[in-house]
Amino acid sequence: MLNTASLAGLLASAVSAHPAAGSPSKLHQRDTNSTANITSFLDVPRSSELKWVPCYEGYQCANLEVPLDYENPALGSTVVPWIRHVAVNGTGTDLLFNPGGPGGSGIEFILKGRGNQIMELTGSKYNIVSFDPRGVNASDIHLTCFPEDPKSREPISVDPNLNQKELYAQVNAVNKYCSAVNRNTTARFAGTVAVVQDIMHFTGLQAALNGDKKPEESLVWFFGASYGTVIGQTLAALYPSRIGRVINAANVNSEDHYAGLIKHAVSDADKSMRYFFQLCSDAGEKKCAFAANSSNAKDLETRFDDLLKRLEDEPAQYFNPALGAPGIITRRAVLSIIHDSLYTPTARFPLMARGLAGLHKGNATAWLEVLLEAKVENEVGPFNYTSAAQQAVLQFVTGVDAAGRYEIHNVSDYLSVVEQYKSSSKWFGENYATSNALINAGASIVPPKSQLFAGFQKTKTKNPILFLNTNADPITPLASAHRMASFFEGSGVLAQNSGGHSLLDVKSACTYKHVQTYLDTGKVPDEGTLCETEKKPLVDAVEKRDVVDFGGMRW
Repeated sequence: MLNTASLAGLLASAVSAHPAAGSPSKLHQRDTNSTANITSFLDVPRSSELKWVPCYEGYQCANLEVPLDYENPALGSTVVPWIRHVAVNGTGTDLLFNPGGPGGSGIEFILKGRGNQIMELTGSKYNIVSFDPRGVNASDIHLTCFPEDPKSREPISVDPNLNQKELYAQVNAVNKYCSAVNRNTTARFAGTVAVVQDIMHFTGLQAALNGDKKPEESLVWFFGASYGTVIGQTLAALYPSRIGRVINAANVNSEDHYAGLIKHAVSDADKSMRYFFQLCSDAGEKKCAFAANSSNAKDLETRFDDLLKRLEDEPAQYFNPALGAPGIITRRAVLSIIHDSLYTPTARFPLMARGLAGLHKGNATAWLEVLLEAKVENEVGPFNYTSAAQQAVLQFVTGVDAAGRYEIHNVSDYLSVVEQYKSSSKWFGENYATSNALINAGASIVPPKSQLFAGFQKTKTKNPILFLNTNADPITPLASAHRMASFFEGSGVLAQNSGGHSLLDVKSACTYKHVQTYLDTGKVPDEGTLCETEKKPLVDAVEKRDVVDFGGMRW
């Protein structure tokens, strides 16, 4: 789930979602040296039929032309790119996967090798198929506030000293501008319902290729993580009779998503922070630097609060010429980086502990190591899909999904909502309030009637749905999994006793077993099932791996 941790990130979304000229990517650069194995989606044939071709050394790719509006094909078409990782000696069943967002690229996810972990989790029996939803990465729809200059990727500057009322006005102006310039673009066709319709269209076409005599009745197998659970929950609500298997991991409360405000997203974030304190205390000073001279987790929490108070009263300074430009470290900035670090405890907790220990001792340089490690550059990545481009998708998709339902109409409404957010988390509510609550302020891009979501109601799906969550997730609380599961008769919720925004941060044989049993048989875990992990970050030597951080970015 994307976390717009800073207002600058939100305003940076007024950029192009596609590469600048002169910076070819692996996705978009033509391969002129190979005709047997395609290494560019520009070379993948575009077709309204599903045509797989070999690509990227071991995968299959397809560029599927789909109607912008399935109920009005005359409006034109767009292209949704797909990639398939075939399981050796598998069942032949395709499991569609979305890594989150809005804005997460399924193509990039697979090409970075992360599909291997999903295949491991699911028992290596199922083909892992992913895609770039409308507006994302290699897809055709361009989501930008500058349609006349699609190469632009510079953020709109904002004064960091703006107060809440000024921030509200600034974001309103940006979103009203973006809505005005996109009044006649294809941006309105990039909402979640359209993505779900694309998934069902793909499922029918693949069933026909497989020889299914009734492809229009074929069952969909889908695994969504973070924002991908919004897709999965919407899919189940709109097509209950065609649900084969649906796994929703790290669950968003989609009722809130479609209202444009995720008010309780950080309600488990304080628990996630206390998970760090407990692990740090258990690990001791040799493994967790922040544990020095403390006896328990409560001591560490007090030390942390004292540090935040000190930074609020007097921000730390750094001015070593060897480090480049001078600067300060504020309470707000520290909390923002820590919230991001809570997403992936295995990778980030050791670094976070060293940074906090140094900062506690007055060593600002130690904290800079955390900043350098955590910083997300708005530069061309391995597949030329920038953080700014993903922010653009976040802005547009949430705006389209919430069109007509956003409850903030003036600055008084906004200030009231900020207080609600702040009350949900002692440490992270305020930062989150000034980002998520502002995403849709002033936006007015409305999808066609056929792509408006009417809401959730009690639904019986053909097969039950599996909801997965850690019980200390910093951005998608366990309560959201239970809330959304309550709409779907016979569904099950599996909790994992760990932190992080990914069940795969630390492996759990129990979780793996339940996931594989569900896929193989359709059976969900008993109510109240809680899985433990075999190892714990900081305390144990956890396997170093390319951790799947669901959502990629931060909502």
